[in-house]
Amino acid sequence: MTFEEVRKSVKNKKFSPLYLLHGEEAFFIDMLVEEIQKEALTDTEKEFNQNIFYGKDTEAKSIIGACMQYPMMAEYRLIILKEAQNMKEIEDLLPIIEKPVSSTILVVVHKEKKLSQKSNLVKAFATNGVVFESARMYENKIPDWIKANSKRLGINISDNAAGLMTTLLANDLTKIDNELQKLKILNDGIKTIDVEQVRDNIGLNREFTIFELSNAIGEGNLTKSIQILDIFNNNPGPYPNVMIISTLYSYFAKVLISSENLKKTDVEIVKITGGSIFFVKNYRKTAKIYPRQKLIEIISLLKEYDLKSKGVDSKNISQIELMREMILKIMI
Repeated sequence: MTFEEVRKSVKNKKFSPLYLLHGEEAFFIDMLVEEIQKEALTDTEKEFNQNIFYGKDTEAKSIIGACMQYPMMAEYRLIILKEAQNMKEIEDLLPIIEKPVSSTILVVVHKEKKLSQKSNLVKAFATNGVVFESARMYENKIPDWIKANSKRLGINISDNAAGLMTTLLANDLTKIDNELQKLKILNDGIKTIDVEQVRDNIGLNREFTIFELSNAIGEGNLTKSIQILDIFNNNPGPYPNVMIISTLYSYFAKVLISSENLKKTDVEIVKITGGSIFFVKNYRKTAKIYPRQKLIEIISLLKEYDLKSKGVDSKNISQIELMREMILKIMI
C-alpha cells in the first residue's frame, strides 16, 4: 500500500491487525506510527492498552504475550515494536503474524533498510495485514514534495524557495518538515514563502563540500551549482576559490579521460584516471552530459579562471562575480 492509502484507512479508523512499516525513509514511517497512535486509542485508553517495545531489548515471546491480552475498556490493544532492525530473532514473531489477534493492532517499525520481499516475515504480513515500504526520495523529487507538504501545513512556498531548501537540507524530509513548520510560525501573514524567508530563517546550516559542487556541475544542474557556490562565498572558510577551481579541474580532467574509455570497466578507469572507484559513476554520467569538445573547453576555462582568481587580467570584477561567471561559462 502507498503512504496515502495507509494514512487514509487509519484516519477512517479502518485498522488492520498488522502493520509492517519498513524502509530507508524514516519520515513517512514516523508519520504513520503517529497517526495510528492518534486514531487507535484515546489518551485514557493508552494507559492500559498500549505497549511500546524496542528491538534490541525485546524477545519475541514478550511481544506475542502482549498481543494475546484482551483490551481493557477499549476496542483494541496497540503493540508497537520500534527499531525492529535491531531485533536478532525477529522471525520468531511469525506465529502471531500468521495468526493475528483481531482485537490487537501490532505495528512493526523497521527503519534504515527494507526487508526482503521474499522473507517469510514480509509474506506473512502481506497476507494478513498491511506492508508499507518507505523508500528514500530522490533529491530531484524533493522540491515538488516541499510544495505539496507546505500546502498540507497551510502555507505556500515559491519554486525558488523550495529549490533553495532542497540545496540546504538535501533529502532529509524530517528536517525539511521541521523547517517548514518553523517558517509557518516565523512568517505568519506572509502570503508566499520566498527565497528571502528561507535564507533568513533557515540559514546556511548545511556544510557542503567541493565534491557536491563538482557533482552539481557534472549533472548540469545550474541552479544548484550557483546556490552551492553562493553558500561557499557567503561562508568563506575551508574552500577558497583557488581550491574550488583546482578541484573542478581535477574532476573534469578525469571525466575527459573517462569519456575516452567508457567501454572499459570501472576498475580500469580508476587505474587510468587515478581517481576513486566511488566517483567513476559520476565520471560516466558527466561524460554523457558534456561532449568531448565541451570538456576540453571546460578544462581550458578552468585554467583561464585560475589565473584570473590570482589577479591576472581580472580587471575590477569581484571574486564572487568571477566564480559565478566561470560556472555560467562552463554550463552554458
